[in-house]
Amino acid sequence: MALFGLINTAELDDFAKSLANDLGRRFPPASEARTDPGAKHQIKVILEGLGARAVRYQGENKLGVYKTAKLGNVFNWQLKEMGYSDDFAERVTKDIVTRLAVNRRKK
Repeated sequence: MALFGLINTAELDDFAKSLANDLGRRFPPASEARTDPGAKHQIKVILEGLGARAVRYQGENKLGVYKTAKLGNVFNWQLKEMGYSDDFAERVTKDIVTRLAVNRRKK
């Protein structure tokens, strides 16, 4: 069945988890409590890099609406499993998915 080939998301899941793991390595869940300007700048720079990777992946793999949503969900759940708060996970997921949506509109 050709339809199943279109919705095979194992590679997409792995990519989303790698984004979350990269965030976890560079800004661990314990850092989430920091409110100093350095922490805000650090998370901004990290999210810009993750967003750029996601946009590059989107261009190479032609993510539609479904796969973009899937990437966001897997990323969000991975962050929560890693120990980030729901609010933080939702906020950074929204940042990544918004970058993908804006990039998709430009094409």
